[in-house]
Amino acid sequence: MKEDLRVVKTKRNIKSEMMELLQKKPVEKITVTELASHAFINKGTFYHHYSDIYDLYHELVSDFIENSIGSLDYYEEFFIEPERFLQKFLRDFRENDIKKTFPFYHEGTHSLFLPYYVTEVLLNRLMSVNYVDNTIENRVKVQCCITAITATRSHFDERYNNIIIQVVSKMIHSIFPKDKN
Repeated sequence: MKEDLRVVKTKRNIKSEMMELLQKKPVEKITVTELASHAFINKGTFYHHYSDIYDLYHELVSDFIENSIGSLDYYEEFFIEPERFLQKFLRDFRENDIKKTFPFYHEGTHSLFLPYYVTEVLLNRLMSVNYVDNTIENRVKVQCCITAITATRSHFDERYNNIIIQVVSKMIHSIFPKDKN
């Protein structure tokens, strides 16, 4: 079922205006009233599509990361050859590069959640390759591995990539042995 064109245009307008505001200030400083005024909509229209400013922000960030990660073609390697996956992933998707290319990244308190957004999108992509059953247990295991990548990468610079790759790949190998169950 196709989405109503009016809804598509309204959401596009809201997102566009939000991105404009995010160029000027962090999400914590943006109000629904201000955004609605800039988008020439009423607050009710905003709340029809989003629960609050952070819901919209989450969608914008997820869309951006989804578009960045969407071009990767080596998800299955996460389970089969974790070292290779990690080398490629750390090369292709550096957190510092996200900060540089993210069109509305501010060093506000909400920016601390960037690794969370990367983890959420990457988890869904990795589970979609169907290498392991999509159970809660496997989702938790994959999420722990991803968090090990994103959290350590945000604390250590590129000089430590080899150590990150070594430690996290051992973890992945022990959690997901190559002989698929």
